[in-house]
Amino acid sequence: MKRETHSRSVFPLGLMSEGKDCLVVGGGKIATRKVRLLLDSRAAVTAVSPEVTPEIMELARQKKIKLLQREFSDTDVESRVLVFAATDRRAINKQVLTAAKKRNILCSSADGNWIFGDFVTPATYRKGELTIAVSTGGRSCRKSRLIKENLARHADLVDSTDLIVIGTSHHQLPVEEREHFHLTGENLEKAGQMISQVWGIHEFMILNTCNRVELIGVVSHSKAINALLLRVMGFDCLKPKDYYIKRGPEAFDHVAVVVSGLLSQTPGESNIVGQIKAALDQAVQARWANGMMKEWISSALHVSKKIRQKTQPLLRRLEIEDLCIEYLRASDWKMDGTKAMVIGTGTVGTGLVRGILALNPHIECDWLYHHNKPDLPDSWKKRVSMHPFSDIPAGLKNADIVVCAASSQEPVLNSKHAGAFNRRKKSLVIDLAIPRNVDPGLGTSANIRLAGLDELKQWYLRKQTDMGKIMELANITLSDHKEFYEKIIGSFQSGNKNK
Repeated sequence: MKRETHSRSVFPLGLMSEGKDCLVVGGGKIATRKVRLLLDSRAAVTAVSPEVTPEIMELARQKKIKLLQREFSDTDVESRVLVFAATDRRAINKQVLTAAKKRNILCSSADGNWIFGDFVTPATYRKGELTIAVSTGGRSCRKSRLIKENLARHADLVDSTDLIVIGTSHHQLPVEEREHFHLTGENLEKAGQMISQVWGIHEFMILNTCNRVELIGVVSHSKAINALLLRVMGFDCLKPKDYYIKRGPEAFDHVAVVVSGLLSQTPGESNIVGQIKAALDQAVQARWANGMMKEWISSALHVSKKIRQKTQPLLRRLEIEDLCIEYLRASDWKMDGTKAMVIGTGTVGTGLVRGILALNPHIECDWLYHHNKPDLPDSWKKRVSMHPFSDIPAGLKNADIVVCAASSQEPVLNSKHAGAFNRRKKSLVIDLAIPRNVDPGLGTSANIRLAGLDELKQWYLRKQTDMGKIMELANITLSDHKEFYEKIIGSFQSGNKNK
């Protein structure tokens, strides 16, 4: 027998059938299934059939449905809202369809007559107020059921869903241990693809900055899922003290404090705002994140502004490039007539050039670009020279100060470059990048002093205001804005509070 491959375009809707008069013609397994579906939607159900299953008979005995134990009559469809033709006889089902059409009543047939009906019933899953319905327009019921069953497993995990952050930062690991865990480029894409395949991980994003790498997500509570995320992020090889897992309100508060800049290398910096927005945009484009993550990050940004307003009077706000300039200004390095080199032309690199020129009117600067050569402001042209990365060895000979801030997966400077420096004078090399732009082996040369982010951070904190007082103000602000977390969690847990 040739398999029917008809299909129809369907318009999905949710029929509010509670109390509506519906008819099922038939008494077998299919008819029983239709009766059950209608009862699930609280419809008023009448079944017509000379013979019925024990389940239909029991439902009638309990007066949950009305049963007419006889053959179908055309008048049975009158005043009904919906009719199902679900007998095992094609001619009877056709008769039911015809009778319903004459009276403009919506009717569906459970056999080959379905293509002449008005609607099809999708594969349906119900749990509380949640209904999932999948339809292929009649082409493949098996495919519909398979998709419905998979979605049902996913939906079952939603009730335990909460916010989560898994990460590590400069507070847990020094840069030489931390940089191996940063996910960028192809490694980021691979990690995201693996994570996105896991049931129970609903939305997520991955944040990489110079001092932290974090997975921020809306994830079902499960030890197995936690273990898998630790594995993908590479944290499973670390001791528990070297990474953190934050859930629920703690996760929300953590992201808000991170975005406020208080957990950055230089507390109070604002580059983190652009970084977290970029990470979210990337996740949305990759289809790792959507509405839930957008709401979370939007709320965190709002709360972070309140934190900044309270803590700013106690903080001297510095971006990472400003911190570097302050470090240079405070150092014993001779600035008059200094030749500087800045590697990298992004936001940090541009800020570095601007700050270095402001240190002393006699400083000259070589600015190294990788792919895109930026336009120099007219006021910089007499003191700044643009060069491609290939000119790095030639420029090192005259450089007194080299600052690296490039986006590179591999070191831009390594031990082989040591011979390019002028051995008759000392040079200062500052690495502001993660992964590091400078191979630590370069710092073993007697004429080269190498400083990294951790050194700058420690120097800054020695000068910084009491961070305990600052964090106390931040915690007060977080406590005043708990409603943001409650709103987010309630939107996908049907108002249930975190358990």
